[in-house]
Amino acid sequence: MDAGQFKIGMRTLAGAVNIITSMHSGHCYGMTATAVCSATADPPTVLACINKLASTHNAVAKSKVFCVNVLRAEDWQLSTAFSGAQSGDSRFKNGNWTRLATGAPVLIDALVSFDCRVVKTLAHGSHTVFLGQVEQMLIGQKGKPLLYSEGQYAKLASLTLGEPLPEGLDYWGF
Repeated sequence: MDAGQFKIGMRTLAGAVNIITSMHSGHCYGMTATAVCSATADPPTVLACINKLASTHNAVAKSKVFCVNVLRAEDWQLSTAFSGAQSGDSRFKNGNWTRLATGAPVLIDALVSFDCRVVKTLAHGSHTVFLGQVEQMLIGQKGKPLLYSEGQYAKLASLTLGEPLPEGLDYWGF
């Protein structure tokens, strides 16, 4: 399988947009990611895949902590800032941030934030899979999740409640 073909196929997979954050040596690190999911409920554990070239990767690998902040549809501009539009600590000037058990930055206005301690890692190809046991969780603002598919941000609409869903998803670009 060619990596380019694989990426084209994966672009069709709609994913929840998250900001993964960490704290190391007094600096905040963060990145936008869709490669996040629950791993186990007992113990509560999430899985996050992070590219080895990302600065957040080294922060998580060294500090052994990270937070998964699940974004609301209204947070798409914050997602853009964390996906490369801004760098370093300046990314954290937008949004309301706090800290919980691990010290990783927690977005107060996220749908939910999972504050995790790394319990296992698996290096594979260009990424490392981090398994994080959830030490604390913050339920934030109500809203609909921010999604990403086909290179665009999207939001959910309920088909059962009769909300319109043009062309399958309600997309907007930047």
